[in-house]
Amino acid sequence: MNDRATWTAFLLMCFALVGLTGLFATYATTVPWERALIRTGVLDQVLAAARAPDAEARLAALRPALGSAADAVLSGPGELCDRVAAERRVVLDEQGREARSVVHRIRIMVGTVTVMAALVGAGIMALASRRTAHATSAAGRVVTPGNPNGAAP
Repeated sequence: MNDRATWTAFLLMCFALVGLTGLFATYATTVPWERALIRTGVLDQVLAAARAPDAEARLAALRPALGSAADAVLSGPGELCDRVAAERRVVLDEQGREARSVVHRIRIMVGTVTVMAALVGAGIMALASRRTAHATSAAGRVVTPGNPNGAAP
């Protein structure tokens, strides 16, 4: 492979790094949605547990899964179904905020990696072209692209 093809392949790899970063970043975009899905599932379990004959025991068992919302959902003012509906709205609002935050951070990360890969690639390409343009032959002659045999210094 000639020198130009080697450096072109290197530069392509710098941009492939950006693509891989974007690919891996897509896994983070689903986290807020998955968290909201789990929390709404727990809220559905609360409604089902409230209709069971042993409702108190089942609701107490769900307290750890509800986390910080346990007191508001299980013993807050109003009917249980209203408290669950209110918590469901909170969960969806949080999911929206988290999703926007994750997307913002991913855009910054991919942009940063793109710029870094381009700068590294351009820097190495510049160093390589300077090295090729000013290389000296074993006989002490300056070798340039226009004069491959080298001219006396």
